[in-house]
Amino acid sequence: MISGVKGLTPELEGFIIYKANQWGLEPALVKAIARVESNFNPSARNPADPSYGLMQITPGLAFDYGLISDWKDPSPSEISQIYNLNNNLDVACWYLAHLMSIRNFDVAIQMYNVGQAGYRNGMRNYDYLNKVRSHYETYRSV
Repeated sequence: MISGVKGLTPELEGFIIYKANQWGLEPALVKAIARVESNFNPSARNPADPSYGLMQITPGLAFDYGLISDWKDPSPSEISQIYNLNNNLDVACWYLAHLMSIRNFDVAIQMYNVGQAGYRNGMRNYDYLNKVRSHYETYRSV
């Protein structure tokens, strides 16, 4: 367990580890993305995307997973489904596992951040990649 990281309670860390293992991912990687995406805040919201929760899931990604029925205009109950920690981690881990199975680490992490279409269209966020990589290395060594 990682001590001293604001927002990362032992319960949350245990749940992240459980979900990462369930989807065949390294827990350190899922923790690193959660740290960069929301600073371990399951109630986080980015109005620019919009994206929601611990792993900053967009309605489009939740729709692709089958969690919600309308990605263009999700209802309040659908948004609450995206915020649900179990659902949020399932969608994120499902997507991340898929990306890791088809791309190398750097590209998969970039695609998690900017989307597959965004990446194909030349979008990159090296600051995001470097932050994830840094936290990933830290969490792997604990």
